[in-house]
Amino acid sequence: MHELTLRKVLKSLLSPLLAASLLSQSALAQTDAFPAKPIRIIASTSPGGLTDLLARNLGRQMSESLGQQVVVENRPGAGTLIGMTACARAPADGYTLCLTDNQSLVFNPLLFSKLPYDPKGDFVAIGGVVRTPHDVIVASPTLPANNLAEVLALARTKPGTVSFATWGPGSLPAIYYAWITRQAGVQMTPVPYKGAGPSFLAVMTGEVNLAYSSLAIAKPAAEAGKVKLIAVTGNRRAAGFPSTASLGESNSDPNLGTFWGLYAPAKTPTAIVARLNTELNKALSSAAFQSFAQQGFLETMAGTPEQFAATLAQAQATSARTFQTIGIQPTDAPSDAPQAMPR
Repeated sequence: MHELTLRKVLKSLLSPLLAASLLSQSALAQTDAFPAKPIRIIASTSPGGLTDLLARNLGRQMSESLGQQVVVENRPGAGTLIGMTACARAPADGYTLCLTDNQSLVFNPLLFSKLPYDPKGDFVAIGGVVRTPHDVIVASPTLPANNLAEVLALARTKPGTVSFATWGPGSLPAIYYAWITRQAGVQMTPVPYKGAGPSFLAVMTGEVNLAYSSLAIAKPAAEAGKVKLIAVTGNRRAAGFPSTASLGESNSDPNLGTFWGLYAPAKTPTAIVARLNTELNKALSSAAFQSFAQQGFLETMAGTPEQFAATLAQAQATSARTFQTIGIQPTDAPSDAPQAMPR
């Protein structure tokens, strides 16, 4: 009787341990085999913009290291909500990642009262990719203004006639538009586009007067006379652009900056996150990616997922203070945003 009872007790104790052991072995086997098929990186903007270029360059380097193809899928629209929602809803197996700038998880939670994803609960950080010390406001060659002071003077003379391209409500260009107009007390007209590529094409063709751009994309266009450099972001002038004033010199700068991170859906196995972080850092340190970053005036952000998560948290706190200063209040998400995920 006692022996039978002892067997039952031992069985009840050992069964969970055996199950846990089998699950652990299964997870390890899955990790050891990872990746067994191509990996998808969702870029939450249109082709041709810096997010797209980063994803493709990063994917190329990681493909070589992982031994599997890394493909880029562009899912633009709704201020990155479309692409990030697709990423959040993907299986948490490491085969769907998303590359986005700080709009998605820093600005959108402050701009929209309801999001189709949980910015803190639906993603896990793989790591930081790059940051831009400076971006730039550019103008169409046909705009009768060559610097920020002249742009603001034109806007005061003809309120609402100067147009400013954004990437939709809540995008970084939209925030800079709001900051510049409110700080200067002028009225311009925001015009939404689906990402950096379409908005930059619009400013080159004169469809819109002003646009927000990376220096990497703006520099060759400015040298070809297709755009004019109006002001760089930040409080100091950018190296290599001594004749272009900074926003801090005349209008003050919100000090938001731009950085990109690589994320996976929440609950992606920790071992796979660690493997992807290792491969990400390896790609960032490669000669090919370093050359790309230098040509694009970018700084790489190699590090651990925990370090990048701390950077993200700090940016969220800084942005909250800036938004309060500007007076931006949360509104409804864009009409083309996906529906909220069921909880």
